[in-house]
Amino acid sequence: MAALLDQVHAALIRADYGRIGPLTAEIEVELARLEDSRDGAALRRVQARALRNASCLQAAQRGFRAARRRVEEIRAARSGLITYDSKGRLATPPPGCELTKRL
Repeated sequence: MAALLDQVHAALIRADYGRIGPLTAEIEVELARLEDSRDGAALRRVQARALRNASCLQAAQRGFRAARRRVEEIRAARSGLITYDSKGRLATPPPGCELTKRL
């Protein structure tokens, strides 16, 4: 089980997300075996690796969301003016707003 979790971690680090699905199926089989185990030390090692992988998965999800937001921003910029409010949040100008140029 620990080796499988290490393989998932390596796949996450390499951004080899296609490898994670097959590994997940193998992990589920191993989990069924572990449920019968009474080896507390082995279970703690597996738990530590699982927590590490969960942290990596959360980071990957944040990265995907940030990339998706950035792509949306780029697409929006193609269609017109993009502005920000006083707090740095994206704001859209009201319809009919005219641009002025300062000299």
